[in-house]
Amino acid sequence: MTKNSTMTPPADESINTVVRSAAAEALTASLITIESTIIGGYAKIALIGNTTEICRDGKERAIAALEATDIILPPKKIIVSLTPAEVKKDGSHLDLPMAVSLALLANEQVSRQNLSRWIFAAELGLNGKLRPVKGIISFALEAMAHNLDGLVVAQENLKEINALSSAFKTAGKPIKAIGFNTLRDVLNWIYKGQESAIISPLPIKAQNSETHTKNFDDMLLTPGQIRAVQTVAVGMHSMLLRGPPGTGKSMLAQRIPSVMPCMQAQEHIESMRIHSSINNNLAPSLLTGIPPFRSPHHQASANAILGTAERPGELSMAHGGVLFLDEFPEFRRDLLESLREPLETGEIRVSRANRKVTWRGQVLLIAACNNCPCGWDGSRLKHCTCDTSRIFAYQNKMSGPILDRIDLHINMPERTSSGGEMLLQLTSHEQNDTTAILRRKIMQARQFQIARNHQFGISFNRDLQAKDIITASGLPAAEFAKMIDSHLPKGLGNRTMLRSLRVARTLADIDLSEKIREADIKQAQFWQKDQAALDRGQEVSTHTAVM
Repeated sequence: MTKNSTMTPPADESINTVVRSAAAEALTASLITIESTIIGGYAKIALIGNTTEICRDGKERAIAALEATDIILPPKKIIVSLTPAEVKKDGSHLDLPMAVSLALLANEQVSRQNLSRWIFAAELGLNGKLRPVKGIISFALEAMAHNLDGLVVAQENLKEINALSSAFKTAGKPIKAIGFNTLRDVLNWIYKGQESAIISPLPIKAQNSETHTKNFDDMLLTPGQIRAVQTVAVGMHSMLLRGPPGTGKSMLAQRIPSVMPCMQAQEHIESMRIHSSINNNLAPSLLTGIPPFRSPHHQASANAILGTAERPGELSMAHGGVLFLDEFPEFRRDLLESLREPLETGEIRVSRANRKVTWRGQVLLIAACNNCPCGWDGSRLKHCTCDTSRIFAYQNKMSGPILDRIDLHINMPERTSSGGEMLLQLTSHEQNDTTAILRRKIMQARQFQIARNHQFGISFNRDLQAKDIITASGLPAAEFAKMIDSHLPKGLGNRTMLRSLRVARTLADIDLSEKIREADIKQAQFWQKDQAALDRGQEVSTHTAVM
């Protein structure tokens, strides 16, 4: 054999196929190219390109699915390369693009589709059935970012794409996705252009959060509690509920999502992307934009709450909704301290030796706790059995800095009415409309708030910056400063003062007032940490450091 003939492969060994997919890492994705070719050597299929065990197993699933589809691969050495090589390839979604690439290699038919313009993502059963995969929201956003034609997915993943399209509809950015049941259907579409097997996504049925969560129709609220619920739901202000057992702390927190409006488009997209990163079947409530509600146990680890480089934590899973931390002082002290930065920035940065990822975590934090370990300190119904040192140690688990990051400190009063009275009130006609009335009021105030805050580049009052608070107040600077000096205690830290003013702005929004009023500032100050402690009969420090 001459030198030239050695360098020139046979005609059937120069075949090369190219198919597109994607790889996801946390909330980012990147395009992946799957190439297959036949080379000289012993008959086998070699998978290269920085792949995990799940991905390598996918090669075997792809081969079995092809045989079930009556496609037999040639008994030659086949290389399946996933590039870029430096990007780690993980996930069963690469089953389908590998199978398509191998099918093109084994079949002499010409594709009628430009496969480099589509992202293929689906797991394969051994019988060739397509199964849904996680990360589909990130893949769809990556297809949009590169102006690709769309995605080829399993039919079960179409509902996520449909929800994403609904969130983007106001932006005028269509997202095309084609759903199939089997690998055979995919290949018929590729080779013959057959669209009879294409499955259209079903329209998402509009849902109301009142019907999917516990609501306030079965709970009696005081006027102060109603005002607090409206305030946190409108301005997305964090809240700590304190009081003896049986005062309704957990009940109130669990019902707040029922009066919250649906997430805004960007929040909705980010929330779906987070949940999609670990789930191949998103809840219908999340798909329709209902804010998520997460309530981790107090024994949860820091990784479970904050997340890892591989998985989002409870803080991220609650993005756009409510994170409820019941028995707040029972959480580990270091975990509570680690929440300080994410609550301020809305992001969780996880750094490991070889990976650095950022998860979103903009939440409405609701916490609840008793006043002492036995729960009955300050109660009129039962005697507290804790000594002073135990009460001090219990309360000291919640540090000043973490409490300073909570906007509303609400003392929950004990009920004095009889059981018969409560039952009659709960079954009254007016009580049955509590949730609907609250929700209408909150939605009006939300729209009023968002329209004004558009000039500051934010939606919620919790995000108002110090430089914008005077403009947001609706008052002349001198008049606003005089009002602050008259109604806020001297020596307040900058952070505490700003939080009071943000809450005051929300209280004015609830009444659709353009201006912050004296009553708003007084009420906001009443809900601050030190005033709430005085209201419980506790002593507070007279000195507050400037933060």
